[in-house]
Amino acid sequence: MGKRLNAAAYKYLRTELQKNKLGYFINIIKKIIVITLLAIINIYSQSLSVGLSSGVSIVQGDNYFTKDFGYYGTYFRNAAESHVAGLRFKTEPDFAVNVKYGLSFIPVSLVAQIHYIPMRGEQTLSIYDVRFNHTSQEDVTTKLDIWALNVGVRYSTEIIKLKPFITASFLMNYFGDTWLQLVHGTTITMYPNYENGMRYGYNYGVGVGYEALKNIDFEIEASYSYMNVWNRREAYPPNDPDSSVEERMNNLNFLLGAYYKLF
Repeated sequence: MGKRLNAAAYKYLRTELQKNKLGYFINIIKKIIVITLLAIINIYSQSLSVGLSSGVSIVQGDNYFTKDFGYYGTYFRNAAESHVAGLRFKTEPDFAVNVKYGLSFIPVSLVAQIHYIPMRGEQTLSIYDVRFNHTSQEDVTTKLDIWALNVGVRYSTEIIKLKPFITASFLMNYFGDTWLQLVHGTTITMYPNYENGMRYGYNYGVGVGYEALKNIDFEIEASYSYMNVWNRREAYPPNDPDSSVEERMNNLNFLLGAYYKLF
């Protein structure tokens, strides 16, 4: 009876050992398959492209970003009264550095962009010189430089060599000091007129790319940017009727660019 039990136990143990060995080898084969697939994806499916683009950014709306210099907005900062004149910004050329990363088997890619937007306004004003009791016509220029970092996603498709796409991005914008430059003879007087700092917003756009060569694409894109949705300058003191918050800056952008595919 004992010998029968020992034989049955031995047979059971041998069967379990064989099962464990088989499971061990199956797990190894699974790992090899997964690693091979990842290697194939890594080598053949990833793409990284860098590009340069240039175009224009047009400030939208009727506010002190676009109004003539005679339009004023008043606000208080640290109990000191300041005035913001209309800046009369017009269209200026801007520049961007772009990066795209994606996988060939999905139509969505990650995009990032550093966008330099120079804002400029010009107007001729009657300037009164109290020293000589004289009024003269002088050229006045407003200046504001914006550095924008866009991070978002792009959905694209392909029709022959054309690649239409749509994008959505989060914006991190640094607004530099705004200056009014008065040119009087050979003297240039500049003084800060606006609070600098970070602003946050979002952007969406559409465009189309064209595969000109194997690793080179040309693209044209139109987008709409909400530049300062968050972290705008606040009115201070908040209940003062003469104080005003920073008005919204919304830009319509047109960019033409070229991309080089690194891999």
